[in-house]
Amino acid sequence: MAEADKRVHIHMPESLAELLQLYRSKPRAAIYAGGTELLRGVTKAQFALPTEVISLQAIEELRRVSRTERYLEIGATATVARILQIGSNILPPAFYSAIHHIGPPGLYSLATLGGNICSFGQIFSVTPLLSIMDVRYEIRRQGNTRWIPASRFREPHGTPNLGEGEILTRIRIPLEHWNVQVFRQLGTIHLSNTSPLVFCALAKADKGALDDFRLTFCGHRPSMFRNREREADLVGRRIPLPQREIQTFLRGVEDEVGRSDMALTPLQVHRALSLTRLMLARLGHPEVLA
Repeated sequence: MAEADKRVHIHMPESLAELLQLYRSKPRAAIYAGGTELLRGVTKAQFALPTEVISLQAIEELRRVSRTERYLEIGATATVARILQIGSNILPPAFYSAIHHIGPPGLYSLATLGGNICSFGQIFSVTPLLSIMDVRYEIRRQGNTRWIPASRFREPHGTPNLGEGEILTRIRIPLEHWNVQVFRQLGTIHLSNTSPLVFCALAKADKGALDDFRLTFCGHRPSMFRNREREADLVGRRIPLPQREIQTFLRGVEDEVGRSDMALTPLQVHRALSLTRLMLARLGHPEVLA
C-alpha cells in the first residue's frame, strides 16, 4: 500500500444499528462491501484508498435473503454467488440472467447486488431491469427508514438518490408472473468503444391481448430510456401485433431517443430497435424468447 495510505481508517461495524450511527458521524466515508466498485480501474500494486472506509462485511443483516408468497427480499451486500444459489426456479428469469452479467464468474463471490445498484457515474446490468419490475429499495439512515421505487432511485444525471448518511439496505422484488421477460446485454457495459447496450422488456398477456408492457434500455452513460406513454399505447392490443403497429412503435422510440440526452451511438440505437422489433414481433410466441 502506498505511503500516503498509512493514515487510512477502516471501520468494521458488526450490526446495522452500529453502521447507521457510524455513517451519520462520517457521511463522507467510502462504503466497502465487495470492493469491486471501490477498486474499479485500479491497475497498480500500490494505490490510494480514501482516508475513511466503512466495511459492511461483518453485518449479517445486510446479507440475508428471504422469501414470501409475494416478494423476494435480498440484502444489499448479498453477493452474486449467494443470489444464484437461490436458483433459477425461484428467481425471475430476466433477473437470473441479469445477475450473471454483473461481472465475470471470478468476481461472483465478491460483487454485491447493492454495489451494482449504487454505482456512481455509470449504470450497470441489473439496474434497468429492476426499474421496470416494480422493485422497491429500502433506504436507511439513523432514525429513519424509507422505501423508494427502483425507477426513482437515480437522479436524471445518474447519481443514486441517497441523502447524507443514507445507505441502501434491502431490495424487494415482486414475484409477479410475466409471460415474457427479456434481458440482453450486448458489448461490455463499461467500455464505450464496444457500443454497449443493456435491453430489458416485460410483457403480460391474457386471452390474446396485451395486458402490460414495459421497455427500457441504456448504453454506457448513466441514463436510461423509457417512455410510459408509448408503452400504454400497446396495452389492450391483440397479439401478435400487426407489422404496421410494430413500425409505428419503433418510429416513436427512435424519435424519443433522438430527442433525449442519452447520446447513443448509431450502433447502440440499431441494437435497441432490433431487439425491440424482435420482441414485439414474437409477443404471440413467448416460448421463442425463453
